[in-house]
Amino acid sequence: MSPAVPTLRLSAAEHERLRRRASRGRALTAYAFLLPNAVFFVAFLLAPTVFLFYLTFHEGGIITPARFVGLENWKHVWSDPLVRTVIGNTVYYCLLAIPSVFFIGMVLALCLQRIPRGSGVFRSIFYLPTLTPYVTAALIWLFVVQRDFGALNMFLGVFGLPPQNWLGNPTLVMPSIAMLEVWRGVGFWTLLFLAALLALPPELYQAATIDGASGWQQFRHITLPLMRPTFFFAVVMATIWNLQLFDSVSILTDGGPTNASATVVWYIYKAMFQFNDKTGFAAALSFLLLVFILILTSIEIRLLRKRT
Repeated sequence: MSPAVPTLRLSAAEHERLRRRASRGRALTAYAFLLPNAVFFVAFLLAPTVFLFYLTFHEGGIITPARFVGLENWKHVWSDPLVRTVIGNTVYYCLLAIPSVFFIGMVLALCLQRIPRGSGVFRSIFYLPTLTPYVTAALIWLFVVQRDFGALNMFLGVFGLPPQNWLGNPTLVMPSIAMLEVWRGVGFWTLLFLAALLALPPELYQAATIDGASGWQQFRHITLPLMRPTFFFAVVMATIWNLQLFDSVSILTDGGPTNASATVVWYIYKAMFQFNDKTGFAAALSFLLLVFILILTSIEIRLLRKRT
């Protein structure tokens, strides 16, 4: 018989000490993995946000030395009629662009789902505008909406409709920019919705077909409910991105005509770099946009998560 192996008995205090040491080791390992992200978060998000809030109570601070002015910048933001105009234009643009790009993207995704072969070619074609730089896309769109020989007015002429001044008409300018953003961004949302559609379990559709459900009933009662997490992500991200519209406005119209296409970020840029160094006013408007985005996305997350 082999000799009995002696067992090591630990007291309760020693056992607790070893448990705490192991717990500290796991915590240090976790913090080590989180440290790079934490550094970037502090350096490129938290610190700039704190500095931005500091600038809202000062004038200058970037080109010239900061001078404390109290609440003057905030009073200027609330009393400036152009601020209300740019906020209204930005919200109007979002209401035009986001539902349109989602609807078109979903229709294209459903069509691609039913193409058994060669769908990769169509995916590349739809996604290609998304890879186009903003400047290039805006210049292309400038020729599309040109009044005399633009493709859009030529298309209207086929139906006997008169040409429109798409970028010079205060009523049409924002829908024109929204059409550009829909054309440029629809490929991304098409592929996102297509990926969600391909991930849905086919057994549910087979069972629904056996039960006699029509295509519309399957889409309404199976596809839409199962794609709610995807729609949740899409609505939140699209809202954040579209509220920051700047490039297309700056290149195509520069806020015109008569500020009909001026957006919040465009006004922030103008105030910061062209309106006699209104740094504090631009900082206050930027912080207001940040708070507005946070509140709006929080409401969307709360409502969509409850339904999801």
